[in-house]
Amino acid sequence: MSNWETKNLFDVIDIIGGGTPKRSNSEYWNGNINWLSVADFNNNSRFISSSAETITELGLVKSSTKLLKKGQLIISARGTVGCIAQLSKEMAFNQSCYGLNGKDGIIDNGFLYYSLKNSIAELKQKTHGAVFDTITRETFKNIKITYPSLRTQIDIANKLGFLDKKIQLNTKTNQTLENIAQAIFKSWFIDFDPVHTKANALANGDDIQTANRKAMMTLSGKTDTELTEMAQQSPTEYAQLHQTAQAFPSEFGENGLPLGWEMKPSDSLFDIAIGKTPPRKEQEWFSNNKNDVQWISIKDMGNSGTFIFNSSEYLTHTAVDKFNVRRIPTNTVLLSFKLTVGRVVITTCETTTNEAIAHFKLNNKKSILTSEFLYCYLKSFDFNNLGSTSSIATAVNSKTIKSMPILNVPQGVLLEFQNKILSIFEQIKNNQIEINSLIEIRDTLLPKLLNGEL
Repeated sequence: MSNWETKNLFDVIDIIGGGTPKRSNSEYWNGNINWLSVADFNNNSRFISSSAETITELGLVKSSTKLLKKGQLIISARGTVGCIAQLSKEMAFNQSCYGLNGKDGIIDNGFLYYSLKNSIAELKQKTHGAVFDTITRETFKNIKITYPSLRTQIDIANKLGFLDKKIQLNTKTNQTLENIAQAIFKSWFIDFDPVHTKANALANGDDIQTANRKAMMTLSGKTDTELTEMAQQSPTEYAQLHQTAQAFPSEFGENGLPLGWEMKPSDSLFDIAIGKTPPRKEQEWFSNNKNDVQWISIKDMGNSGTFIFNSSEYLTHTAVDKFNVRRIPTNTVLLSFKLTVGRVVITTCETTTNEAIAHFKLNNKKSILTSEFLYCYLKSFDFNNLGSTSSIATAVNSKTIKSMPILNVPQGVLLEFQNKILSIFEQIKNNQIEINSLIEIRDTLLPKLLNGEL
């Protein structure tokens, strides 16, 4: 590191402030300029390319917000402090964030991103504010940055960036796979498309064979001619599609659901339990040792994806036994029901949770419903219909969770759904395993590269 320099971060970057156009003026909003808030980039991804809200050119001119250029950085300065991302395109941003740009010829923005990621803990320690932690311009004066030549900076950023690009690719692939799974679930179990197709066909005078054929067209998106070609070229696939169509009923019952389907209270279909938190004042119950028992929080669920592999805290085995904290088996669906209601994940190992999370343990004596089916159901469920049992924060109580309605379907159609969906969930899980491995490699390399060890 003989040719590396160390300076105050403030001296080698430009700091750019953001702003918010007046909400009361509709001419400032819903334009073609992306406008970032921390909610848009608090997911640990390096690059940010979209935002929940947009503003107009007039909103940009008439407010204190600024346009950050492609490649520049954004960092959250209030509330959730220290989230950071690099822009994939030009975007504006609010006043709870700073835009950052390395000075020309001195600091590469890719290197700056990884340097700040490596310094987040230090940066959070040097925040200001009596009530909320806040990053100010003074904060950057108290942070040192050690950097090599610009060429070496770019080389370091490219090495780490290769891993981040693969992580982001896997993440996008999983989002696409989950969208496919949810689309299938919606068509089958919310819109009841195959049932409507069969019922309409029979109502129009078709026989049951023709109705079933039309349901095959609905399920596959193929024309009648294409189905004939499938029967000739892929007879096994055709037979499976035919079997799937047959599994759906051709009429609706008095309850408005497909005949034979029903809504039942969740605790009549699953063993439902709630997590627990040992006394915080006795810190010996908590641990950072991965050999202890995972203890999942809502925050962990927000960062995990479909499956949850890790937790930010662990409970000692003694704590789990002493306070009778329920151990949750693999392949259990978890649902957050306090503060942030409606986060859903599937466990991958024995774990525990806090009291804001419900566990839906499979019980084949109660029902044949699967984790994949329940995951899709809960992800599409409107939790606003459950109401809130707290005047202070969004929450529903455990009694409500245990009585919430779950769609119960016959074995035939459920087996067809599993045949369709299981490979998708397995691919999502494998991609998440690879993501976790890549993150571990990146985070191991990060300090070594930034310290000049590699």
